[in-house]
Amino acid sequence: MNYFYGPVPSRRLGFSLGVNLTPNKLCTFNCIYCQIGKTSKLTVKRFSYVDMASFKRQLEEIIRKKPRIDYISISGSGEPTLHKKLDLIIDTIKTITKNKYPVVVITNSSLLYDKEVRHELLSADLIVPSLDGATKKSFIKIDKPQKSITFEKTINGLIDLRKEFKGKIWLEIMLIGGINDSLSEARKFKALIKKINPDKVQLNLPVRPSGAKITFPDFARVKAIKKIIGTRAEIVSLFYKQAQKKFSQSIEQDIIKYLKIRPATLTDLAKSLGQDKAYLEKQLKALMVKKIIKEKNHHNKKHFIYD
Repeated sequence: MNYFYGPVPSRRLGFSLGVNLTPNKLCTFNCIYCQIGKTSKLTVKRFSYVDMASFKRQLEEIIRKKPRIDYISISGSGEPTLHKKLDLIIDTIKTITKNKYPVVVITNSSLLYDKEVRHELLSADLIVPSLDGATKKSFIKIDKPQKSITFEKTINGLIDLRKEFKGKIWLEIMLIGGINDSLSEARKFKALIKKINPDKVQLNLPVRPSGAKITFPDFARVKAIKKIIGTRAEIVSLFYKQAQKKFSQSIEQDIIKYLKIRPATLTDLAKSLGQDKAYLEKQLKALMVKKIIKEKNHHNKKHFIYD
C-alpha cells in the first residue's frame, strides 16, 4: 500500500504531504458531500492497518527528494482516527523528518469522545476537526454517522479535545444550502463554538464533486453566518456564481503544480488531488490542448508530464 500522496497544493495548508492510513473508503460517516464517494465500510472499530517498515521506507524516500512541504497531513481516503496507535504514526513522522514539518490530523470528530483517540493525537501540531451540524437533525442529515455515534458524543469529544490538546485546533464547518445554513443554525453553531473554543473556525463549501445533489448557500448568507460566529471565523472555500469555474481553474493549477514536481499517472493524480478520474481526464485533455502538459509512456503506463 502507498501511504503517502503529494505534496499537493492546499487552500489551507500550503503544500501538504498527505498520509493515508486506512483502506478506501473506511469511515465512521457517509457524508453527502464527500468527494471520494460513498463509504464502502461504515464502522467505528479501530485497527492498525499500516506496515510500519514500509511506512518508514516510503517517507524516507520522499524526504530524500526534498520536495516543498508546509504540512504533513494525516487524512486520506477514510477517517484517520480509525487507525490504532496514531501516536506511533505521528512520532515516526516527526523522528524521520527531524520535526521539520508540522503534523496535522484532519478528522470528522466522530471518535474524539474516546479518551484513547484523544491521547493518541496529543503529539500533533494541528488538528482540523469538522462539525457539520449545530443540531442533531442537521448532523445526521449531512454526515450520516454509524449508528453508535451521536451528536452529543461528538460535541463532548470536541470539548474534551480542547481541554487536553495544547496545539492549534481549526474547526471546519461544511455549509450545505438548505440544511445547515440558516441564521438560526448559525447562532447555535456560535453557542457550540464557545464551548469547544477552537483557535479558528473555517467555513467551507462543497465545491468538489461528490455525486450527490447538494447546493451552496449564496454569498450573502455565508457572510452573514461568518458575522454571527464572530472574529475567529474565516471563509476558506470558493463560493458564489463563479465557484465551479474557479474550481476548474484551481484544479488545473493543482495539476500543473503537481506535474512540475514529478510526472504522474491518472491514478497518481486522482489519489493526490482527491478527484474523480473521469473529471481529471477532462482537465488533463484541456491542458494538453493548451500544450501545457503532454503524455509519455513509461513501462507500459501512461504518464503526464509538464511540458
